[in-house]
Amino acid sequence: MKSISQAFRLIFIIASTLLAFEARAHDPALHGFKLTAFDPPFPAPGFKLQTLIGDSTDLDAHKGKYVLLNFWATWCPPCLTEMPAMETVYQKYKEKGFTILAISSDEGGKSDVQPFIDKLGVSFPILIDANKAVSKEYGAINLPLSFLLDREGRVIAGSEGARDWASEAAISVLDELIESP
Repeated sequence: MKSISQAFRLIFIIASTLLAFEARAHDPALHGFKLTAFDPPFPAPGFKLQTLIGDSTDLDAHKGKYVLLNFWATWCPPCLTEMPAMETVYQKYKEKGFTILAISSDEGGKSDVQPFIDKLGVSFPILIDANKAVSKEYGAINLPLSFLLDREGRVIAGSEGARDWASEAAISVLDELIESP
């Protein structure tokens, strides 16, 4: 029951903030990068998933880091388009308390995902959500869908659709977050 209420809360927050997106897109703290700020931040629903390399990881293992949580699929061209930029910021910030968790909702799991990751050459963690349980909990219907989590595991911002995560605007946002004490 708690999981269902968390999902409804997350969907409600996403829907209400995306409706207010245009008004908040010029929030100076987000430098016009078109991230929707969640004020106040709220705890990200926990999960445990297999990585593409077969290890298991859970969201709590990444507390203490900023996390870009990205929901994607191999059949989603915008998802694949944004991954090289995500790799760029992953390489730039991975030693500074930042990571990316890219959650694939491909039903074929590793056999569907691996060829795309090999072709794209990304090195950030790829998680497999073949039964879409985590994707459903986060309301990941339209892909890509991304959430930025703070060091305490709270959702501080989100975006629907592809982003150039290596753009000057994105780097400005990430610099401000990651470089601050």
